[in-house]
Amino acid sequence: MPFRVAEIRDRAQRLQSALARAHYRLRSGLDERSSLASLYREHRFLLSPGVLQAIQRELSEAYGDERRRLKTLFNWVAGQQIEAEVAPLEDELRSWETGATVSLGGREIPLRRVPDWIVRADDREERLGWEAARHRRIEEAAALRLDVVHRGREAVVQLGLGVYTESRERLAGLDLARLERDANAILQGTEARYRKMFAREAGPRLDGNGVTPTRADARWLMGMRWLGRHFEIEPFAAHVRRAMEVMALGRVFDRSVRVNIDRRPLKDERSYTAVIDVPGDVRLVVCPLGGWIDARRLLHETGHALHYTHAAAALSWEERVLGDDSIGESFGLVFDSLTLDRVWIESVTGLEGAALEDYRQLASFLRLYRLRRDTARLLWELELARAERPGEQADRYADLLSETTGFAHHPGTYLTDHRRGFQAARRLRGWMLSSIIIDRLNKRFGPEWHRTGAAGKFLLEVLLAGRREDAAQLAPQFGVEGLTPDTLLTRVERWK
Repeated sequence: MPFRVAEIRDRAQRLQSALARAHYRLRSGLDERSSLASLYREHRFLLSPGVLQAIQRELSEAYGDERRRLKTLFNWVAGQQIEAEVAPLEDELRSWETGATVSLGGREIPLRRVPDWIVRADDREERLGWEAARHRRIEEAAALRLDVVHRGREAVVQLGLGVYTESRERLAGLDLARLERDANAILQGTEARYRKMFAREAGPRLDGNGVTPTRADARWLMGMRWLGRHFEIEPFAAHVRRAMEVMALGRVFDRSVRVNIDRRPLKDERSYTAVIDVPGDVRLVVCPLGGWIDARRLLHETGHALHYTHAAAALSWEERVLGDDSIGESFGLVFDSLTLDRVWIESVTGLEGAALEDYRQLASFLRLYRLRRDTARLLWELELARAERPGEQADRYADLLSETTGFAHHPGTYLTDHRRGFQAARRLRGWMLSSIIIDRLNKRFGPEWHRTGAAGKFLLEVLLAGRREDAAQLAPQFGVEGLTPDTLLTRVERWK
């Protein structure tokens, strides 16, 4: 049967909305079982090889904006054909994760809630106990996770776009060799500063008596539980709402965005933004763990929600929803950078004097920790993609992440951090673009840009463009030749 691109677009939009809704329900703890495979069966029209061929035929004759939109559509549909092949295994894994529990000291809790308990465990032995129990449980599904990786690789090769890494690079629209160089430059350029900050912040606060801190210790530090009352999520959300109103950037807390910050036993601890329909149905989700980590995540997802809900209605679906995730990531990082701003934090939390400076030093260290961990994750993803035997890469993962961050990472979690399609690359590009945007905001509106409607208007002009261009094309609009680590490294030097 002949395939028409107009129908492909319509079907793709419906599938994207259905997938977003399904992910939202599962990750929010509303559903206990994953049902992605059934969704792909319902939308099997898009799984036919003829669909990609039809888009390619149109691509061969298209130019300008339409060519860019068709390329975005092709990459997304190809990605969904890969995901459809993996979906039965993903359903099994996600349903297992939802039903799994962890026991320690007579308590039994859902596996998804372990990070919550780690963040709240002021006693180091307790949080290390929860971490070890979580690792043991995760390792029970190691073979299933590896099956997902292998099946994903097979599905990519079956598309006939080249070998695995080459195909993934093409579908992602990324220059992986350049990003690898950028990643190494970031790690090298932040090494000395990070080690100094690590010695000042992690050692004294953890009092480990020479014992190597672990990722559980990093999670606990991110909670900043001793400052809990200053960062309670409900009142903090009210402050964020007012900040958006001052900048004339509404829609995050109105009918366009549903803000989900309640607690559920099976809710995924990772924050995210679900895009059901742009701009009418976007859902901002944070699972409160208590403390600073909630505030940072709320600000980050606010940036994502702004990016989706302010995209101009005249843009195509591809330009509003698909495109380069790096752009949305950059806005998340622009807004969560407010957690380092002395004036903003003092105004919303009441922290002042020595307590405020002590907080800012730790927040700066944790931001640099996140940057270095995200950067190392990209290098890890590249190594995993190139490895002939991915099942033998657990120790390399632990070595790389542990050395880069100073917090010991367990080999058994090497695939829990794995995201298909080089999402870590999008994150790194988001770091670079966000630093360029923040630099321009400071130069044009001053360090208190977040208090001016003019800065909001400036950001709105960028938000209106949605994902029409990618991050590298957007950088010159802020006066920078291209997307490089230079501005990011300069900004890191200003962190406390």
